[in-house]
Amino acid sequence: MKKIILFFLLTFPLFAHPHTFIDVYPSITFKDGVAKKIHFTWKIDEMTSSMLIMDTDTNGDNKLNKKESKLLEENYFNVFADFHYFTYLKIDGKVTPFPNVKNFSATIENHKICYSFDIDGNFKAKNTALEFGDTDFYFAMQLKDNFVDIKGAKAKVSDVDGDFYYGYKLEFR
Repeated sequence: MKKIILFFLLTFPLFAHPHTFIDVYPSITFKDGVAKKIHFTWKIDEMTSSMLIMDTDTNGDNKLNKKESKLLEENYFNVFADFHYFTYLKIDGKVTPFPNVKNFSATIENHKICYSFDIDGNFKAKNTALEFGDTDFYFAMQLKDNFVDIKGAKAKVSDVDGDFYYGYKLEFR
């Protein structure tokens, strides 16, 4: 009995881990303190990418044409809308509705699926932050200083420790 309990204690953490890892590359242009252009690129880990490529690269050329990109968008990207794309816009510390996503495209780069998309802007830099993370811990969003391209404002990347999940914050000044 002790062996069974020990087995479950040692393996239980294996059940609570991300299944997909996403590197987040935000590119945001501010003009007069207001976000005017907001673009994201997500680079999906190789394991998840390999499954997505098998499902969507229907002609097997290791590229995504418009039809294949649309297939990926409709079947694998749009479902993230229900989860606010694991991105939370906070203004004055309060979560605001996530802006509309537009101009989606998908590519394969170095055996990884890359999602590119824009969101509507017009939020002020002051007292504003974007937080990235999945509270259900199925997806791990990663944001590093060198992933960030901000023009017209200053930004700071920091960690978010949500007790039961881990994420990142991009604060604007």
